[in-house]
Amino acid sequence: MKEMTDAAKQINKILHECEENGDNVDTTLSKISEVKVHGVVFPTIMLLEIMNKFLEGYEEREKARWDKNYIDTDAERDVQNRYSDVSEKWNKTH
Repeated sequence: MKEMTDAAKQINKILHECEENGDNVDTTLSKISEVKVHGVVFPTIMLLEIMNKFLEGYEEREKARWDKNYIDTDAERDVQNRYSDVSEKWNKTH
C-alpha cells in the first residue's frame, strides 16, 4: 500500500508542476505515465481520470494563487482566526 500512496503523491506533484509550467495534455500525460507501482505503469484511462479529477480543483487553486488571504481548509481558517485574536490582544497590551 505504501507504494500506491507514494505513487499518488508523485502524480499529484507532477500535476501541480505541469499546471504551473503550462504543460499541455500530452506532455502531462507522458510525465505521469512514468510513475509505476511495483514496476507496473497505470493504464492511460486511469491517468486521464486522475487528470480530470485534478482539473476539478483548478478554480480553487487559481484563486489561492491570486488571493494571498485565501484560506483553503478549516485548520488554516482556525489558525488565521486564532492569529487575529492573539494579535489584537497582544497589540493592546504592548
